[in-house]
Parts: sequence; structure tokens; C-alpha cells
Amino acid sequence: MQVLVLNNDYTPVSITDMIRGFKLVFKGKAEIIEHIEENPIITDKKVYKRPSVIRLLKYVVLPFKKFNPSRDNIFKRDGFMCLYCGAKRDLTIDHILPKSRGGSNTWENMGTCCTKCNCFKGDRTPDEAGMKLRQIPFKPAYNYFMRNFAKVNENWLCYLV
Repeated sequence: MQVLVLNNDYTPVSITDMIRGFKLVFKGKAEIIEHIEENPIITDKKVYKRPSVIRLLKYVVLPFKKFNPSRDNIFKRDGFMCLYCGAKRDLTIDHILPKSRGGSNTWENMGTCCTKCNCFKGDRTPDEAGMKLRQIPFKPAYNYFMRNFAKVNENWLCYLV
């Protein structure tokens, strides 16, 4: 069981396990925003709400959370589909502006591509090769990965916008 941790301003901070989330509430560092009614925490002295979403009582300044444009993250962002033809097999990474022509390893310049399209495109840009991108590569935010690729409960979605 996991708990969504929100900052004081309701922005998502992380996803933690239930024990850590309960400890934050029990120590007075967080409050329960949503809980699971049908499964409370029962001790020999008291019955507690089982947290699902908690909010920190003090605002925590966090460094900017960034995701590196790794192979797995690029594939996840693009839905494991070729940006040109939509194929889901034999995938590789394509540089929109080829590295040999000054292209860099950034989110906006890399995309998922099948080997057939990558070989056809070669050392050219998509325009030069007469190929159309199905979607423009973009730099995803931290919330994008939390919402789309972490195991989230349905009641968390309103907090992960």
C-alpha cells in the first residue's frame, strides 16, 4: 500500500509506503487528506485512519526534480511507439537533428524510432527525409511521470495535474 505525499501547497512531492506516511501523520508532520475507510489501522489501544493522501504541514523547498533523457524514459514518454510510423517493434532512439550535425542528447531532440524509419531517415532531419513526426518530442515534468508511469490510485489523479 502506498501513500501520495503532497507539499503544503498541495503539489506532489513523492510516493511513499504506508508505514512512512503514517509515521509522518502520527508525529504531527503531516495531515491526512484522503484515507481508506474499509481498512483502518487497528492497534490494541486505538483505531487509526489508513492514509492514502497526506499533506505536509510545513512547506518543504525541494530541488527541481529532473528526469534524464535515458533510453527507458524516452520510450515511456513516447508510449513505446515509433514517432514516424507508429510501429511497436525493433525500437531505437533517433536524434531529430542528427548528432553529426550538432544535435544534442536532450528531451526535445530525441525520440523513439523503429530501425526501418531510422535507417531511412539516416543523417537527415525529418523534413529533409520527407518524414512527418506523429508528435513533437517534449521535456516531461515530474508530475507527468508520476501520473502516467507510477502505480497510482484513482483518488490521486486530481492531485497529479
